Amino acid sequence: MSSSQGWTPARIYNVYRIAIACALLFLHFAPDAPLIGKHSPDLFQTALFVYLGLTLASTTLDFRRHRRAFPGWAQPTALISDLIMLTLVVHANGGLEGGLAVLLLVTVAAGNILLRGRLGFLIAALATLSAMFEQFYFSIQEQFDSPFLLTESGLLGIAFFMVSLIIQQIAQRLEHSEQIARRQRVAIERLEALNQQIVQRMRTGVMVFDDQNQILMSNQSANNLFDAPMLGKRLPQGLISRHERWLDNPMLPLAILKVSEQSPNLSPRFAKLDTGHENLTLLFLEDTSRVAQEAQQLNLASLGRLSATLAHEIRNPLSAINHATDLLLDGEPSEEDQHLLSIIRNHVTRVNGIIHDVLDLSRRGKGNAERFVLSSVLHPVRDNWNMKSDNTPIELTCGQDVEVRFDPNQLTRILDNLIANALRHGGEGIKVSLSCGNHDRTGLPWLRIRDNGKGISEEAARHLFEPFYTTAPDGNGLGLYLCRELCQANQATLDLEDTGTGASFVITFAHPHRQFQ
Repeated sequence: MSSSQGWTPARIYNVYRIAIACALLFLHFAPDAPLIGKHSPDLFQTALFVYLGLTLASTTLDFRRHRRAFPGWAQPTALISDLIMLTLVVHANGGLEGGLAVLLLVTVAAGNILLRGRLGFLIAALATLSAMFEQFYFSIQEQFDSPFLLTESGLLGIAFFMVSLIIQQIAQRLEHSEQIARRQRVAIERLEALNQQIVQRMRTGVMVFDDQNQILMSNQSANNLFDAPMLGKRLPQGLISRHERWLDNPMLPLAILKVSEQSPNLSPRFAKLDTGHENLTLLFLEDTSRVAQEAQQLNLASLGRLSATLAHEIRNPLSAINHATDLLLDGEPSEEDQHLLSIIRNHVTRVNGIIHDVLDLSRRGKGNAERFVLSSVLHPVRDNWNMKSDNTPIELTCGQDVEVRFDPNQLTRILDNLIANALRHGGEGIKVSLSCGNHDRTGLPWLRIRDNGKGISEEAARHLFEPFYTTAPDGNGLGLYLCRELCQANQATLDLEDTGTGASFVITFAHPHRQFQ
């Protein structure tokens, strides 16, 4: 056993030695008359005091073992000195018949626990020889008829060896069991560390809570979803109500949850965690926007393969149609024919634009997100649009303390698309304003693009971000879809606000300190 543990067998034996020495001294110096050690009081006292001194010295060395090297011969030497001192104590008390010979048996048992193997049997042999020598010497001293009659010491020696054999067998079994337990403990610790790493690195939010809805464990993804450490807090009310519905019917699908205005849509799933002594519940929180984004990436990959084939198959006929239209227009057609040919050319241009947008969407590379001050991108966008449209100036309200993590080029593209839509569909007297800030509770940065135009109908709002959905006769329905895709690629959200008048789009950015995976 490790010496760093509080109570080792050696330390327990040292305490026993001190206790037995003190007990023997107390019985010898009884108030009325000595109860033991009357046969040879001087030898009894001397042996006990020496025994107590050696015990105290051995105990001091054992407790200071971590500070200095502890010699390997110290433990056998201490046991042999115990045998010598206790043999003298037994002799001073009247020999083996005095009743203290059992102390030698305890020393033999302790020796086989501490030393094991041959050294343990050596202690048993020395104890046997000590008992025989004491009985022989005591018989000569007392002038018995036959000093060689060593029956008692011989039986005691057999007992010593039997105790040694039994103790070593028990010690070996205990040591084997301890090794198995140590290996199992190491395996459990490794498994626990592995599980901890897996849970912490999961992109799914994982929380464990008890019957009182107290959160006992929360991984980093769950903390990111709530933008705050959740350990030790109470489960949000929205999750409590869904947990109660899950308890009533585990097969019932649960509604999507949004813990705050800036948080993503979360899909909760519950599961019982059976620990055998606690009633705990596992909660998995999946960011539906991320799942949708991964599904969209798969769709885009398929779309890219399909569009590459379609682009070749469709653009060739379109080029032929467009070329034929040019030839017809060069032949001085009638006014009616010019009108029809113009319609053909416009539709060819529109189809060609749709193909270009689809190819551009499918070939969109990975963004290069970086941390920057939001106003550093907004000012150039505003100035650029103010140069294009003198009659419709863009208003900007944004402080210098708002930082975001985003791809600047993709953010510029999103803003250009949203501003162009506002100017195209807003009607006469349209005014567009840009404003930004940080959310009071979560601290997440946001950007609002708002106009005072005609607004968006309820029917159009339901399908606004779907690809190829458009209300404009010359639109292709990919602009807002692409804007949301670019936001999701930068772990941001793009939402339409219900303002009553005009249209208002809000981009909620991820925390600028968050590193994207």
